Amino acid sequence: MSIFPIFDENLDIKEESQLKGKKEILFDFKTKRVVVIDGKTKEASEAEQVAQWIHLLILTETGKYRVYDDTGFGMTDLYNLRGHSIFSTPFGIMELEREIKEKIQAKKEVKEVIDIKSSSGFNSLKIEVTVILKSGETLTVSEVSI
Repeated sequence: MSIFPIFDENLDIKEESQLKGKKEILFDFKTKRVVVIDGKTKEASEAEQVAQWIHLLILTETGKYRVYDDTGFGMTDLYNLRGHSIFSTPFGIMELEREIKEKIQAKKEVKEVIDIKSSSGFNSLKIEVTVILKSGETLTVSEVSI
């Protein structure tokens, strides 16, 4: 009898994990806390995982964090042009929406980006994104404030 487990060599762990999908903990961006119910962290559904990813994409500046080096993750124009009044011009809004749409459609779970709305205030920018997932579900990520 061995103290080490004996694995079936025919078992493909990568294939099994792809069938089950990824597990992610649900994070509430409004309260800036992990969602805990009855003392246990809540697991995010596929739609919630995509919503979290989109939210994080918009909040992340390209090149700011080393973990995202050479991945292209994050927004470039949004943070390069912040503080200017360019987001009140049609060109600025169009460029912002182009970058968001391009990066979101690169995610494999997303089928199509339907709508992107942005509104700029004196010192803020609010973005709302509506996407269709490959599962057919429509998802709206609202009020990402920068």
